[in-house]
Amino acid sequence: MKNVLFVCTGNTCRSPMAQGIFEKIADDKDFQVSCKSAGLSAVKGQPASENACTVCKEIGVDISRHKAVNVRDLDLSKFDAIFTMSLRHKHALIALGANPYKIWVLGTENGEISDPFGGDEDTYRRCRDEIYDAINDYISNDYTKQV
Repeated sequence: MKNVLFVCTGNTCRSPMAQGIFEKIADDKDFQVSCKSAGLSAVKGQPASENACTVCKEIGVDISRHKAVNVRDLDLSKFDAIFTMSLRHKHALIALGANPYKIWVLGTENGEISDPFGGDEDTYRRCRDEIYDAINDYISNDYTKQV
């Protein structure tokens, strides 16, 4: 079974949404994966933001039980693939000793996933859709064989 990690800043918005969306798509396609999320500046135990929970629920993804994890509390060598929300996150993980060949920036045309923190539901919905499209593209193009 492959181990996948999604990383953002606080682990309350983007990476929990990405984890939930990836798990749903993987389950729908019968992929056997273990998935986690974490944040570079996460405060351990914080819940996913209310708007993140709301917009994920709209597409059948439940992240309401999520509790934030700081990436420094994980053994990054255990992951087959690490997806970050920005190039800045990728560089920070490399500085922490993560294998740069196992890190991909999850993103759309602009090269990253926009941060919805503090935004309204529409802002979170756009972020959710960016994440969904990026993950679906990754899986649809059979990049999972690289993981």
